[in-house]
Amino acid sequence: MRRNNEDRLTGGHKPTPSEEAPQMTNPLDFITPTEFVELPSKGRYPTGHPLSGQENIEIRYMTAKDEDILTSRALLKQGVAIDRLIQNLINNKDISAKDLYIGDRNAIIVYARASAYGSIYKTNVTCPGCSETSAHKFNLEDHHTYDGTDWKDYEIEATDHGTFKTTLPLTKIVAEVRPLIGSDEAAMVREMKKDKKGENGLVTSQLKKFCVSFNGYKDKVTINKVIEHLTALDSRYLRAVFAAISPDLSIKSEFLCPSCDHEEEMSVPFGADFFWPDR
Repeated sequence: MRRNNEDRLTGGHKPTPSEEAPQMTNPLDFITPTEFVELPSKGRYPTGHPLSGQENIEIRYMTAKDEDILTSRALLKQGVAIDRLIQNLINNKDISAKDLYIGDRNAIIVYARASAYGSIYKTNVTCPGCSETSAHKFNLEDHHTYDGTDWKDYEIEATDHGTFKTTLPLTKIVAEVRPLIGSDEAAMVREMKKDKKGENGLVTSQLKKFCVSFNGYKDKVTINKVIEHLTALDSRYLRAVFAAISPDLSIKSEFLCPSCDHEEEMSVPFGADFFWPDR
């Protein structure tokens, strides 16, 4: 990330020096500083998207009003607090947070959190081995970005409209997929909340979001039917292809449980608790 020049702190107004003391500027001249965040996608959006070809996005520093968003019970209950925060932070209001790739949204969240509260994130984690909870620290500067272009293990063809085609290994069906965006993530959260009985599987739910067509058929009925009858082999391959074409930013840290000595690489979840770990 990089900060904009110092003039943004005063809106371009420079105090006039005096012999006794510098003249104070009007506090109302203050403009929230901004920073540029490198997009994991490197701007590989479809033509017409405001970030198409743009490797960075300008966001402003978090303010007290942004903290209000993260503590709003109504927004947290609706599951839209993070989306509202991202939208508020984006400097160019022609860009919709819901239309950003999830990896790019993660990058914005990480940089916003680091600039507001520092790069060290302390939280409690639950050991996968013994279920005991213990304190753990993540360094937000120690993150990994992936631009979604390492396809060497798969036969993938990029289309002109931001999607990707591949042939499933067993059925030989030509599947067309795309990276998920913010609105897809929000839709899955809503579906999970409605599915109180746990009848809808996480795997098929995600597949239905990122699959665009099968053998050219784009209607939902066909897509859902194919997904529900996919073999495990084709399903696993399809999810691997999806991961290969999806830009991402992740933060992982080696965890050693003080109770049972279980060792595992832990990933940081990007939710409201990412900003308020002690809530």
